Amino acid sequence: MDDATESSPALKAFSLLEIIAAMDHAPTLAELTETANLPKPTLHRWLSMLEGAELLRRLPDGRRYELASRATALAFAILSNNPGSTQRHQILERVVRTLGESCNLTVLEGSEVMYLDRVEAAAPLRVAFQKGSRVPAHASASGKMFLAMMPPAKCDRVIGTLTLERYTANTLADADDLRAELSRIKCDGFAFDDEEFLSGLFCVAVPIFDRNGRDCIAALALQAPVMRLSRSNAAERLPVLREAAEALAVTLQ
Repeated sequence: MDDATESSPALKAFSLLEIIAAMDHAPTLAELTETANLPKPTLHRWLSMLEGAELLRRLPDGRRYELASRATALAFAILSNNPGSTQRHQILERVVRTLGESCNLTVLEGSEVMYLDRVEAAAPLRVAFQKGSRVPAHASASGKMFLAMMPPAKCDRVIGTLTLERYTANTLADADDLRAELSRIKCDGFAFDDEEFLSGLFCVAVPIFDRNGRDCIAALALQAPVMRLSRSNAAERLPVLREAAEALAVTLQ
């Protein structure tokens, strides 16, 4: 941490949040002490402060820390209102004009997928979701994409926290079935929601990566009734979705 950060308690806490958010697993106090280059008593005091502010939470083992819902809600608000939001919305509008179906931009918050933005198609038969809507990770194309792109240890940990509720006959409500599906998604680079959350609704999602092309920071998904979108024709939409995902990645950096 640099001198400017050390001069401000608020910046110290923010810097620590940045460190934890950038790690690919929930770190322990010892790992954070080494990464942040701070004495354990000092770091422990900051962690306790952030926990009290509901910006961090400890995992059930009591040893590891991850961002809490208040921190992810703040990140959502920043992304929703920063200068790139207009550009992102325009990209979604182009996708809808080209493919004729509704699409959404999502981020992962805990065990749920949250709609950062959405553009509805003009088609009379559609399912309307609002910006800020949430859907379960295990029963959505975007959610399964996020899980599939995680490091294996983190994915297993997240799956262990999920309530695998069955929403339709197609919902993957068994952890082993879900893991098998995630392996396929990681290999293919796209994910389907084949009537897994709502009967009659199909969705295909592609990942949006960070500037290093490593971490899946968001997902772009196309959504339509099964009479217009299904496994038999979803692949035809992938080139447009992937091109848009690359353009969206630039706005999120």
